[in-house]
Amino acid sequence: MAWLFEERYLNIAEKIIRHGSTQSTRNGITYSLPNQTLKFDLTDGTFPLLTTRKSYYKGVLGEYAAMIRGPKHVDDFKRFGCNYWDNWADKEGNIKVDYGNAWINYEGFNQMEYVLDLLRNNPTSRRMVISGWRPNKLDDLDLPCCHHNYQFWSDGEVVDLLWVQRSGDWMVGVPSDAILASIMLLCFSSLAGLTARSIHMVIGDAHVYQEHVAPAKMQMRRVPWYPPNFKLRKQKTLYSFVPEDLIISDYKPEEPIKYILKD
Repeated sequence: MAWLFEERYLNIAEKIIRHGSTQSTRNGITYSLPNQTLKFDLTDGTFPLLTTRKSYYKGVLGEYAAMIRGPKHVDDFKRFGCNYWDNWADKEGNIKVDYGNAWINYEGFNQMEYVLDLLRNNPTSRRMVISGWRPNKLDDLDLPCCHHNYQFWSDGEVVDLLWVQRSGDWMVGVPSDAILASIMLLCFSSLAGLTARSIHMVIGDAHVYQEHVAPAKMQMRRVPWYPPNFKLRKQKTLYSFVPEDLIISDYKPEEPIKYILKD
């Protein structure tokens, strides 16, 4: 259930800080652990938003809305209320990422359409995979994908999502990634006429930045509350989602905790 998400998330945050390997990275010192996993369920009607600090989730919804339309410019994100992509754009605002773009056009192949067709017509297929990792394109990108592999599983009634990412800023990025994963699963399920069930996130390098440790400990002293309820409006196409399509209710988080965006 989604309400277990935050408890697991905070337990792993504490484990990373206590037992993580100290590493020097391009953005600073981190405490890092490999192959951390989060699993949560959407079938109880609750959404995985943090309650131990306020989550500004609408920007993340806007990020997904931009990704499914193949973003080429920072304004493609800002159009949907996502305002944190400027750091990776050039002076003209152009941006080169495989988020969304590789999903739609992987060497001429539309992976999103392929997976949706299988969910509709052959839901037990083991080939329902979308990849955003193109090794031959990495040097051309402004930011290589952190989350890069998305595998759907279905029995013809429910759909699960395996979400894989190479790197995860635990205090800032991972809560947003959980929102993105949830929206992806919900949208595909809506279009396939199936029920979105569980998400299993695997993070290859799960890390907490040194300067995030103090606010993280403050957050871990707070007690998680019951997560908000949600409703997704029926989707028209793979590319039609807008932030207003997800209706969140009864969200009662603690006060915000400021973390510096690193990744």
